[in-house]
Amino acid sequence: MRSVGTRPSPARQRVSGAMTTRLGRVRSPTVNGVNSTDTGSLLNCRLRAEVRSHVSVISQEFRLVPQLTVAENIFLGHEPNSRGLINYRDMRRRAAALMSEMQLDIDPDERVARLSVADQQMVEISKALSREFDVLVMDEPTAALHGDEVSRLLALVERLRERGKAILYVSHHLDEIFAVSDRIVVFRDGRNVADLVTEDTAEDELVTHMLGRTLQKFEERVTVTPVDEHAPVRLSLTDVRCPRVHTPVSLDVKAGEVVGLAGLLGSGRTEFMQSLFGMLPTKGTVSIDGTALALRSPADAIAAGVFMLSEDRKKEGILPHLSVLENLVISQRGLTGIDRWLPVRRAETSTYDRLKSELRIRVDRAGQLIGNLSGGNQQRVLFGRAALSECSVLLLNEPTRGVDVGAKLEIYELIRSLTEQGVAVLVSSSDAPELSTVVDRCLVFRNGGVAAELVGNDVNEETILASSLGNSTGTDTSAHRSHAAKAQGESDV
Repeated sequence: MRSVGTRPSPARQRVSGAMTTRLGRVRSPTVNGVNSTDTGSLLNCRLRAEVRSHVSVISQEFRLVPQLTVAENIFLGHEPNSRGLINYRDMRRRAAALMSEMQLDIDPDERVARLSVADQQMVEISKALSREFDVLVMDEPTAALHGDEVSRLLALVERLRERGKAILYVSHHLDEIFAVSDRIVVFRDGRNVADLVTEDTAEDELVTHMLGRTLQKFEERVTVTPVDEHAPVRLSLTDVRCPRVHTPVSLDVKAGEVVGLAGLLGSGRTEFMQSLFGMLPTKGTVSIDGTALALRSPADAIAAGVFMLSEDRKKEGILPHLSVLENLVISQRGLTGIDRWLPVRRAETSTYDRLKSELRIRVDRAGQLIGNLSGGNQQRVLFGRAALSECSVLLLNEPTRGVDVGAKLEIYELIRSLTEQGVAVLVSSSDAPELSTVVDRCLVFRNGGVAAELVGNDVNEETILASSLGNSTGTDTSAHRSHAAKAQGESDV
């Protein structure tokens, strides 16, 4: 690894590319005193080793203890003490000061398990900032953040730079890279392939280095066959409410249709998706393929033909201690007889080989632990799991969180391939450009209800953001179903 600012200086550096997350896990002896083995295996960094070496790390995969409070997590491993006893009052005071500096409204005494993914990300960042450090490693720190939270974090990076801190920023978000970096180092397939000066580098050049080829861009509005107006309704909702969604929502989603859900953090869109998967209680009528159902649990939802990919891959998606093959086939349907109860290695291997090729999963072998894959490859495996579930309705929460630009475009293609098979897809995303690229129409949530329904040419970044913020734009939500029907004829997707 090249020198990446291991001395206190105003230099900042960003790293971007397919191997960046793994780079963030490497602990070089010259950086923090934790040796890797001669074979190059990656070791988890010990908290006290980080403190001793003045290197602090913000991990993409949270290193939080859910049962502990926010304050206890922030100071885990270096608790304030008095005469050998933990000083909880001082701990809470210092945690509150960190929250204030980052402009966060999080109670230091709140259990981490009760926080949203975005708030947990902010606690992870606060945890790193609580230590004395000269070098800060930030591994996809904005992956779970939205809007103002991202802006506050980038402003914090600027303040740290002014204090003479060296920063290694691992990210796939190109706009952030160009906004705050001085240099960009690109890793691809485990190798350093470029070391660039940011102000002399164009975005297309950076993407070419990342992919090893010129990017064939996903068109702004993908040209596909319009949804058949006679296509069956896969998902039908009538006056559905759930926690944080207080205004009843009615919606029909047809086979082969992609419907987006937009909205700021706390708008209710995430809870709405979770309720459709049986994770939260619902009121109203939910029908799948014409049958009204009571979805009391994820098991009920899966049995009814509903499958969800969570925004938190680590906690609610992958099984990190199982292999890629096991993660892929665990939801496979269509087995009969003894195959339903006993794994058949030949059949599983055949399925694995097929999906590895179709989904372009980059993995050394079927038995490799999924936790060792990049975020993009983990997400491809989860898409394969969804395909094997033979679902009628697929719910996607932040489907491209923490993946690089090449993997993002491939995920868009996977979504479209599933719709061609007759799957109805709901995509909940904080990424307005993503929604404007991949969805047929979009519901914008605000203050616990649907504030606008966007169809056709109105599905664009500006209108989505304006509707999320409360500007008067978009479709009147009092007539969801009539506009939904009209959308099938008007949409240019």
